[in-house]
Amino acid sequence: MNDWPPYAKPYRASPPEGSAAIALPIRDDLRFFKLCYHSLLAFTDYRFMLTVVDNMSDIKTRQYLESIRKNHNINVLSYQKEHNLAAEWNLGLRFMFAFANVKYGAVLTPTVVFEPFWLSATIRAIDANKVTSVFTPSEEEPELVVFTREIYEKLGGFREDVEDPARDFHARIMKDGGATTFSPTFLHKFKVNGFDPRREERQETQEATNARA
Repeated sequence: MNDWPPYAKPYRASPPEGSAAIALPIRDDLRFFKLCYHSLLAFTDYRFMLTVVDNMSDIKTRQYLESIRKNHNINVLSYQKEHNLAAEWNLGLRFMFAFANVKYGAVLTPTVVFEPFWLSATIRAIDANKVTSVFTPSEEEPELVVFTREIYEKLGGFREDVEDPARDFHARIMKDGGATTFSPTFLHKFKVNGFDPRREERQETQEATNARA
């Protein structure tokens, strides 16, 4: 028997109070995005919204995003103007915060792969330790940041004029008198507990081939 719960289906709009909003950017690195995306759907065990921010992707990537937007109940924001990573995070988060009563936010790069319980465990760490954010795998080299909506809005989001917006976000939290913590787990494993995102990608390719036959 699997030791993780069924994945939590994302809400496109009107999620339950206390949910999390996840902003995921993509720019043509479709293979890595699929690894990240499949693991996120498989292992997210907390109610959430997901917005993919598409920044000048090619036609193949845009077609894939349109298919998952229809089938998986996610939001996709597409732009034909160059945006940096912080701007992509802000666009996704502010889009969701504008109409959804969510309590937490999360940002990441599409090169990470998740393990089971990643979001619920991170949110428990925020609530139990009375901190505003969790940086994974560390504050020095964050690949994933989960935080309260309150601190995000208090600081005005991620700065778009700095080289490392996640580290800058951590520094501004500390300067403001806030507290953070880090978690070295839940990321970077391409195969965990029998789930192989690459297998999911192969199956998806085969299904597309069969549909054309």
